[in-house]
Amino acid sequence: MISQKILDSKSEWRSGPGGDPEGRAREERDRELAAVVLAAGNGERMGPGPQKVLREVGGRAMLGHVLDAVAELAPRHTVVVTGHQRADVEAYLAAHFADAGPAPETAVQEHQGGYGHALLAAVHRLPDFTGTILVSCGDAPLLTGDTLARLVAEHEKAGNAMTLLSGHLPDSVGYSLVLRSEVGEYEALLPPDRGDRRGPGDGPAGGRLREVGAGVYAFDATALRAAFDDLLAGGHTTGEYLATVLDHFAAHDLRVGITVAEDPDDILGANDQIQLARVRAVLRDRINRWWLAAGVDIADPGTAWIDVGARLAAGAIVLPNTRVLGSSSVASGAVIGPDTEVRDSAVGEGALVERSTVSASDLGAGARVRAYSTVSTSEIGAGAEVTSSVLDQAALGPSAQVGPYAYVRPDTRLDKGAKVGTFVEIKNSTLGAGAKVPHLSYIGDADIGEGSNIGGLSGFANYDGRKKYRSVVGRNVRIGGQNGLIAPVTIGDGVYSGARALIAEDVPPGALVISEGSLKQRNIPGWVQKNRPGSASAVAAAMAQGETGEPETADGARQRVPRTTGAPEPTAGYEPSTAGYEPSTTDDERSPS
Repeated sequence: MISQKILDSKSEWRSGPGGDPEGRAREERDRELAAVVLAAGNGERMGPGPQKVLREVGGRAMLGHVLDAVAELAPRHTVVVTGHQRADVEAYLAAHFADAGPAPETAVQEHQGGYGHALLAAVHRLPDFTGTILVSCGDAPLLTGDTLARLVAEHEKAGNAMTLLSGHLPDSVGYSLVLRSEVGEYEALLPPDRGDRRGPGDGPAGGRLREVGAGVYAFDATALRAAFDDLLAGGHTTGEYLATVLDHFAAHDLRVGITVAEDPDDILGANDQIQLARVRAVLRDRINRWWLAAGVDIADPGTAWIDVGARLAAGAIVLPNTRVLGSSSVASGAVIGPDTEVRDSAVGEGALVERSTVSASDLGAGARVRAYSTVSTSEIGAGAEVTSSVLDQAALGPSAQVGPYAYVRPDTRLDKGAKVGTFVEIKNSTLGAGAKVPHLSYIGDADIGEGSNIGGLSGFANYDGRKKYRSVVGRNVRIGGQNGLIAPVTIGDGVYSGARALIAEDVPPGALVISEGSLKQRNIPGWVQKNRPGSASAVAAAMAQGETGEPETADGARQRVPRTTGAPEPTAGYEPSTAGYEPSTTDDERSPS
């Protein structure tokens, strides 16, 4: 997963065998470090929905980004303060950080009493800690480990009671303003308001760049604890708020310092949907710059959205208006887009996904998912192709074809070179190598052998209203147009069927099956060997009957297939009783799978 550490172009560290950036962080620091991340606010300006810090930016919760940045400093303790929607935050931590070393602890802010009150809850979780306490809001997903490390280093070097992180922004709405003395030292923090505090000047959009507080601080633990104890013991209820703690530091001549973020985007927070959209765009641009530098061809970085968990190889191509989300991977030479979403999927070398949605699926080398397709939880083999179709929990072998306008439902497998064509629906079935269902058919609960062909307008009646039944079609079978197969039924290898046949009984290998009337069926044994000698169907039928057969030679001449002496007698016409008969139907979308 990409972290802000990797995205930070100023960072000198790159992961590699034997690398231990956390260990080096501990060795370079003289004092112990504890980190506090505030995640208790109700985020009412963000509107209804998930807890504010759990809103995703770049495919990861804002809280996850902050904890990643903090982890680069290898703190001895990490405390997450929870409150509003506490259960959701704790569930997120358990799901994503339970294996972190050390795993974050939690402190509860029972009621939302402000920044200082939340910090007090965390301090109570660190009763004996005497080092540096790093404090950050959980809604600052652009913070980098390098920026936090500079803050802590400058704080400890100066021996400050507190050092705040600041940045210069043209719009200070929602941020505290930093006031400095004539000599440039900290003087005061003006609390944030929600009005427009942009003034005329030479900043972006005509706004004067103003120094604002990031809501990120480094404290000396002893000084912070003493300030809280002193103020609360004296009955100062406002001591729960950060401004009063700062007043306490000033009254006791304790030094407060300022560290300015080199990249002002690092300090951007997200208190409402407008700010959330802004930090998402900033992270998108950071991610895209990193992948461009790594050799990925992104045609329009402004419309390409790549999550931090995605992986792209050099030489991959991302076309406009495309999203590569979750844990997706894209191999070299693959083309994604335009107008495409790939989520939690692997796209093989040289594969194509255009104007389609692919989720939780694997695409082999050279696979093609063409326009207006939806593929979910499926496997598409090398060289296979899907065109304007829906695949759901299906598997396509190499060079298989689907579409256009086909619906491949769960538990369907197409072997190498098999085809499901136009306006075909298929579910819980297998097609052997080279088998084809070219158009306008329904296949349900069937196993179709290699080389077989199902004629158009055919249907497999697999459901009697109470139970599903399977149909088995052998190898190199030719099912004519408008056929109906009433399960359970088995059709032997090499069988031919006439047009509009209704097949309700098993058919022996090599027979021609035709229907007379709605329910009459007559099998003609040996018809295929006699009338299609040397064909693939004749060979399949002969082998199924224990004989040997030879296919056509290269020049088209058919070789004789050995037969038993004498032509087999055709079976008498079949007149089934209709007593107690319940007609089968094709599977219905509403019936249980």
